[in-house]
Amino acid sequence: MKKTLIVILFLSFGIFFSQNRTSAINKTFELEKKDSLYQDADELPVYPGGISAFRNNFAKTFDSSKINANGLGKSEARFVISEDGIITDIVIIGENKSMNKEMERSIKSMSKTKWKPALLNGQPVKYLFRLPITMNFYN
Repeated sequence: MKKTLIVILFLSFGIFFSQNRTSAINKTFELEKKDSLYQDADELPVYPGGISAFRNNFAKTFDSSKINANGLGKSEARFVISEDGIITDIVIIGENKSMNKEMERSIKSMSKTKWKPALLNGQPVKYLFRLPITMNFYN
């Protein structure tokens, strides 16, 4: 069953993992400190080893046995990749609290790994990264 969930997780990554590439000017948000936060950049942030390495590490750290669910589960992780390549400000949105908690735990455990930061006009910028996950759970 765990293998089935992992396969479903990987299949959903292809659809849900892609980032929308729209105008950086239109996608700028202001943090409390008035620092710009972008959803688009000239160069997107890069996890060491690439997006496949990120997916594999996420799948390894994500423990589906901790999730109390039956049927379809959807959550979205949003986190900031700082100008230094550090994951900060993790927020999980979804109806299933146990899935949200496990996603947050998994991303926090991966946050020790430094990313290559996003670049806009040759300068590193804070980037809002979205990770939607959809999984089927069977009892």
